Amino acid sequence: MALPPRLWAELFFDGTWNPVTRDLRKTSTVTFTRGLSAESSSAAAPTVCECVLDNRSFTYAPRNPESDLYGKIGRNTPMRLGYYAGSPWAEMPGTAGNSLTTPDAAGLAVTDLDLRIELALEDWSQQKLAGRYEVTGDNRSWGLMMGGTGQVSLLWSPNGTLASRIQEFSTEPLKAYNGQRLTLRVTLDVNNGAGGYEVRFYTGRTVDDEEWNLLGEPVVGAATTAVFDGTAGIELGDIADLLDDTMNGKLFAFKLLSGIGTAGTVAASMRTSDAGAGVRSFTSGGATWTVNGGAALTNKHTRISGEVPEWPPSRDISGNDSYVSVAPTGITRRMDAGNKPEDSALLRFIRADNPIECWPLTDGLTSTRGKSLVGGKDMVPVLTSGSVPPEWGVNEMTPGIEPVIALKKETRGTITGRVPNSTSAASLWSVDYFFATAAQGDCGTFSIYDRGANTDADNLVYFQIGCDQGSDDLTVFRFSQGETSSSFALISTVTSPGVFDGLMHHIRFTMDPGGSDSVWAIYIDGVQADTGTLAGIVVKAVSQVSFSWSLTTSDPIQKADTLLGYVTYWDSNGPTAAEMWQAATGFPGEAAGARIERLAAEGGYTATVAGESVHQELVGVQTRQKLLALMNEAARTNFGYLLDARDRAEVIHHGHSTLWNQPPAVTLDFSAGLISSPFAPRDDDKLTENDVSVRRRFGQVPARQVLESGALSVLEPPDGVGRYDNEYTYSLYTDGQAAGTAAMLVHLGTYDGVRYSRITLDLANPRVAQMIDPILRLDVGDKVRLTRLPKDHGPDDVDVLVVGYTEEAGPDRWRLVLNCVPAEPWTAFTLDSDTYSRLDTAGCELTSGITATATSVAVTTTALRRWIDSATYPTHFPFDIRVGGEVMRVTACAGTTLSQTFTVTRSVNGVRKAHDAGEGVALAHPVYLSL
Repeated sequence: MALPPRLWAELFFDGTWNPVTRDLRKTSTVTFTRGLSAESSSAAAPTVCECVLDNRSFTYAPRNPESDLYGKIGRNTPMRLGYYAGSPWAEMPGTAGNSLTTPDAAGLAVTDLDLRIELALEDWSQQKLAGRYEVTGDNRSWGLMMGGTGQVSLLWSPNGTLASRIQEFSTEPLKAYNGQRLTLRVTLDVNNGAGGYEVRFYTGRTVDDEEWNLLGEPVVGAATTAVFDGTAGIELGDIADLLDDTMNGKLFAFKLLSGIGTAGTVAASMRTSDAGAGVRSFTSGGATWTVNGGAALTNKHTRISGEVPEWPPSRDISGNDSYVSVAPTGITRRMDAGNKPEDSALLRFIRADNPIECWPLTDGLTSTRGKSLVGGKDMVPVLTSGSVPPEWGVNEMTPGIEPVIALKKETRGTITGRVPNSTSAASLWSVDYFFATAAQGDCGTFSIYDRGANTDADNLVYFQIGCDQGSDDLTVFRFSQGETSSSFALISTVTSPGVFDGLMHHIRFTMDPGGSDSVWAIYIDGVQADTGTLAGIVVKAVSQVSFSWSLTTSDPIQKADTLLGYVTYWDSNGPTAAEMWQAATGFPGEAAGARIERLAAEGGYTATVAGESVHQELVGVQTRQKLLALMNEAARTNFGYLLDARDRAEVIHHGHSTLWNQPPAVTLDFSAGLISSPFAPRDDDKLTENDVSVRRRFGQVPARQVLESGALSVLEPPDGVGRYDNEYTYSLYTDGQAAGTAAMLVHLGTYDGVRYSRITLDLANPRVAQMIDPILRLDVGDKVRLTRLPKDHGPDDVDVLVVGYTEEAGPDRWRLVLNCVPAEPWTAFTLDSDTYSRLDTAGCELTSGITATATSVAVTTTALRRWIDSATYPTHFPFDIRVGGEVMRVTACAGTTLSQTFTVTRSVNGVRKAHDAGEGVALAHPVYLSL
């Protein structure tokens, strides 16, 4: 392949992306760095690109007022770069009429349906994907769509009419990050043999995958069905007669089978790789496909979409050449700038939800009043003569939130704040406050005043909420006050409110004014404690709130400080009481991916997650750390990767469920010269951990997992490798999770194989260049398979996971260096899988020695469970075993006791030798229990 590769570069200014490719120095190497830099790294660094722009015209000088870009570029100007390389895909811009179509043909009729589409959507919701569906003439056959909440949807009609149309949705939403490339598959068994139909939804990597990940549960219909044939052609991207949004993203391939899996025959297929970039018509799968509307075939790869933090001017020694070396970097760089910890989960949550007013009362040590979070009036304390002032900035109500004001014992006073007039609160408002008091303390009296004029015609209505430790109750009083008359009433008594324990508690009072009556509710710690109606009273919006305390020794109960904070006023758009309590307690039990998405949104960023929510680990209390540290903490708990998106200013997360049981993204044959130097495998103990303790943050006793037998156990050599112990702290929801986390760390730390930490691919090598499409698709979290390795590496294929890479493109090289970790530990047991549903015995050995050519092998199981026999389970054969490094294929097994005889094919992995009695027998490719 000619060097340098065909690079492109763009800057964002004037509201659009503008090409700057002509100024990209082709004589300098462009370097992309992404993901983890080493196997033991705990978090990915920001994606970065290093490149040089020609600046002899001083265009790229933000301080040059004569530059065409003066005032348009500067710190953190968006920049993206990539290649034109490999096969094209269909860019689908998401507007009506953008599609790939092929006309009706005789072979499009299906019985059972197996539908697959490989794509990458900008947003995985509410989009049309593929269909054979025309309203005219009742030619409705089938359609595939993304639902509004992320569920995948299949609809079909047995006879072409709308009245007979059936639509089913996946029981779980698809969880993919924006722009993620994957394959959706849906199968329809029109007659499941039990009088009904069955629909299954899957995800995979390509339309040709043999192993698929089931999305949700199978959907079973009560009656058999059929798929109408009709005369409609196939539309991809925009199905004109369906109402959802047109596909917005990239389209790569499509396949329709009549019949399911290996029992099916291909009715239609399309691969954009069969076309050339820019063409409007091409042949694929024996059919002609037309590119319509704004859809276009392109091979413009984006390798980074980042921001330029600086524009350092440079020139050669003669002064005749001027250039600027820039390093556009992913959005995570800016997210991690500075050293200030993030506000607490509660404060971040309140700020993100735009309250009408909020006084956190988290002001510093020298404060004398509480500043408004939204720029309103201060909350001012007024003390009874002789009282000690409140203490600011020292006392926490609970771990993970900011210190709040402490109202000191032996003092009396009131702290008052006036709220802005809000018409939006006239129809519904809520006021929150948080407090903590000891068992012999007082939580004071909280008062809320409406905007009444304090006249007989317009009473001032206010409410007082107080807790009495002596009687162990919470009371709510209503007061109405005019010029000549007033009234009051006890409207609620909540017995045993459970707030006198020194811990943080939350009170919310909500008012829903009606035309003649008002409905109120009181909440304690996110749960409604009481509600009622104020007959004949219409409460207005709030004018001010205050908190009064009297912690003097005249009352023998009052012997402790009271803490107060986060006084907040909301309209009907505010969060629920339960959400406020969750935020205050740090969202314990939140799914890791949900935390990443929420944290990003609260900070004004976008994050999307790959991996269904049901498979995400639950994280513990959110503490005060920097934003990126909090997101990486959740990713670490979920055993996944947090990265800059490659093609947009977003953050993506690969959850651990996306790493298990992957098909290889690329297979590299070492003997074919596909791997270049440097290539330095290591058979060492760098990643070894066989004794791991994991403590849950804020938990009690750490959980410990130890590998006590086997080649990498804590036993002294030669029975093991000795003890390699470590202790970690994780953000976990329950102490029980700590044991699973420790077990996973031991599992990953006791992989018995060679480490291939660096794999180098020379993309200018013609043999490697033929694989450019899957290679450029490679990203962090993908699996690479190494085959036909030298004998000193062992006889088997080796799988690795990509955790990062460095890519160099220039006049003398185009090289990709992959940073990798072993992938075998990410092989999980899966029910109903042809590949991953077989479990090993807990111990087995050769009953007697065998020669290098013997095909009858006597084995004795030393554990409780024997091998299956072929007479009882004929469809479960063959399978592979490993004996002394030789892989044998078991084609039959005789015997139903612990002593059995295998019939085998020898030397499956190229090793053939004699074996002694007592040698271990195990599955050649074991699977493991996933998280």
